[in-house]
Parts: sequence; structure tokens; C-alpha cells
Amino acid sequence: MSAYDIYEKREFEQALSRLIANNLDVNVWIFKIDDEFGGRGHASLDVEQVRTVVELRRKKVEMTEAVILRLGEVITKILPRKAKIAQPTLYRNWDGYMAEFCKCGGVIEAAPPLCSLNSLDSPTVSFLIEPDGKIELVGSFDRFSGAEFVNAGCFSPQTSLPSIDLLRICESVGSVLYSKGAMGYVSVDLIAFKNIENPSSHPFFWAIDISLEMTDQTAICFFFDMLMEG
Repeated sequence: MSAYDIYEKREFEQALSRLIANNLDVNVWIFKIDDEFGGRGHASLDVEQVRTVVELRRKKVEMTEAVILRLGEVITKILPRKAKIAQPTLYRNWDGYMAEFCKCGGVIEAAPPLCSLNSLDSPTVSFLIEPDGKIELVGSFDRFSGAEFVNAGCFSPQTSLPSIDLLRICESVGSVLYSKGAMGYVSVDLIAFKNIENPSSHPFFWAIDISLEMTDQTAICFFFDMLMEG
């Protein structure tokens, strides 16, 4: 549920309209500028209260090209007013954000279906890829935000995924990276969310970002390991 390599405003609007039409159970759509980092190039659109989307959900309308075109007109109209820019000090309005988005390219991604951004947990796992391909778990932590997509700090170790085998995640991602020539420290950002069909079950999770470097949070894992003497 995504679109990528987008470099034109019209292409962005058409791709977003088609994604919304084909995934009406998604409440929030997230936009990311390719060359940015740390949430600087993020923006989002919550369509849960958009009248046209509400009607399409209620009536279960068949998604014809005419319906998608009508939805596109609505989305184009509301984007400047409804879209939330994560860093408004960098991009003061929607036109400014879109100019940079189209200049650098970007992606559109779906948030988990029927979830609000405030209900998501944000665990991260860090590991080391040795020169011989061996994968070593460094640590994990839960990130928390001061504003949407802007990390304000973390709690370690992570508790959002209580029964997850972190080393298995590290080995799965690390083996692919090593096959492509990557070595060194890696951090994988995840989001965790409840299974709405069975809320008491283990949370679902998606991988949403990766950093091929020793991040500040990874360094903190080493610091606390030293303080606790292992």
C-alpha cells in the first residue's frame, strides 16, 4: 500500500487518490521526502473524517474510474488545509512542502488500517553485522515523539513487542544487507499495533525505516551496558 519515485504534483495527487480508493480501511496516509531524515520530510493526511471517504465506506461503492476521479478532486482540494507537515518551520505551507517533495522525489505510505497515529508504538532494534557476516544484537528501545514523526527520546529495552525474537529480526534483515555488501551498525525502526480482530493477541509490527550507522540511541545502549557492567 504505497507509491514511490514520485516527482510531479499531479502524479502525487493521482497516486494518493487511487491508494485511498483501493484501501478505504486506511485512515492515515504518510508522505516522505526521499532526501530527508529524522522525520524532517514527513507529512500526513487523515481521511477518517473526509465526507467523501465516509460515504464511500458506508455505501461500499464500486471503485470505477469516475469514482476515483471524483475522489481525486476532493483530495486535491483538501490537501492544503488538511495535510499535517511534521516540520512546519522547514515547510511553512503545503505548496512549499510539495515543491521540495517533487524536487527530491518521495513516497506515499499507508499507516496500519483503522489505526490512529497516536495508537502506534515505535520500537527500534539495533545490531552489528561483522565482516564475516555474523549478526550480533546490540539492543532495543521504544521511541516516543514530542510531535508526530519527531523523535523526542527513548525507553530501553523495548516493551512494545513483548514476545518477539529480536535476534531473528536482526538476522533476517542483516543477512540481506550483508549479501549486498553492507557491514557495521544497523538500526531498524518498527511500528507495533494491536490486532483489531483479536486485541488480546500479540501486536502486529511493520518495519518502516533503516539506518546504516551507529545512531545516538545505539551508542546509548553501549553506555548503559557499561554502566550495568553487562
